[in-house]
Amino acid sequence: MDKILKQLIGWLFFLKRRIILNRKISSIYKSIPSKRHLSPALVRKHRDLWKSLGSRPNPKWLYVYNSVIGSEDERFITEKDFYNKVEPVLNNRAFSDAYADKNSYHRFLRKELLPSVYLRNIEGIYYNEAYQLVNLPDDINDLMPPGVSRLIAKAAVDSGGGRGVELFEQYDKSWKNGSGIQLTSGYLEAAFGKNFLLQEYIFQDQFYGRFNSSSVNTIRLLTYRSVTTGRIVPLQAVFRIGKPGSVVDNLASGGIACGISQGGILNDYGVYKKGDKASSSSGILFRDTGRLKKFDEIIAVGLEVAGQYYFQRLLGLDLAVDNAGNVRVIEINNRNNEINFFQMNNGPLFREYTQEVIEFCRIRARSFVLDFDF
Repeated sequence: MDKILKQLIGWLFFLKRRIILNRKISSIYKSIPSKRHLSPALVRKHRDLWKSLGSRPNPKWLYVYNSVIGSEDERFITEKDFYNKVEPVLNNRAFSDAYADKNSYHRFLRKELLPSVYLRNIEGIYYNEAYQLVNLPDDINDLMPPGVSRLIAKAAVDSGGGRGVELFEQYDKSWKNGSGIQLTSGYLEAAFGKNFLLQEYIFQDQFYGRFNSSSVNTIRLLTYRSVTTGRIVPLQAVFRIGKPGSVVDNLASGGIACGISQGGILNDYGVYKKGDKASSSSGILFRDTGRLKKFDEIIAVGLEVAGQYYFQRLLGLDLAVDNAGNVRVIEINNRNNEINFFQMNNGPLFREYTQEVIEFCRIRARSFVLDFDF
């Protein structure tokens, strides 16, 4: 009976997500100004490619991706197939939450890659950066090293899309966010509850900051551990730029994502959340940017980090370059990775690895019920 109930609940979640994604693609499809005509043969090839996963993909996704990028390719994956049939097979969800917890990063990554942590809350208990027990002081200043003027308060889990991220700046001896709310022990516990951290604000390199100074603009690097060779490869990369005035660079918060070639050169255009294009940010044309600063080092750090994630083959890494020229890890996404900005900028998500991914997921397709997030 328990198994039947679990399957029933799972199917209800599946149907809910299907409705959400159908509404999403319908909205994006309507917003694309000029839809590229696709031949029936291409639509048929796309359908035939993915049908081995038991899928009949909604062709609107194919129209959107091909229309935005301006070319024809049947290998694009729909969000429905990615979230329901591919990512849960490539990434072991039993380990996802623990490895996505920002309070766990210092356990297995090099300290110098990460923002310094002034305070951790793990399941309601307070620790310092070294995971030693501490008391939450009445005065936040008691936690701060000398010279700190900005800090980030961030949820340790489920901060995707920029949720649960706040910038606080020091005014005299108090700390206030953009709404003028003072950072106190009471506010921390009311706003975040448990599982959060106070950490260093990363002052970014001017090369990246000139696109938008209010946000830390990151490279979102998608890494893939091949199912045939075990080798980790840099699969896709985009440069994310925040909306003016925004602390975060997420598209959900109004930002832009601009595709990056494997040689570190920006595309001529970037995209907003629904696929509308932009050729510049803060007056800087993407096509005139040249090779991105520290790009080889960014890729190297991304591959190093991905090498520590043995239970997930697909990772979305947010990487920044600070004002001292060091590559820093901002966030690691191993579940519900955004795929639209990659495919609207760079083409099919899995590129030349598409067929091996399909075959692997077909063979390893799981019969258990997936625990979807919304």
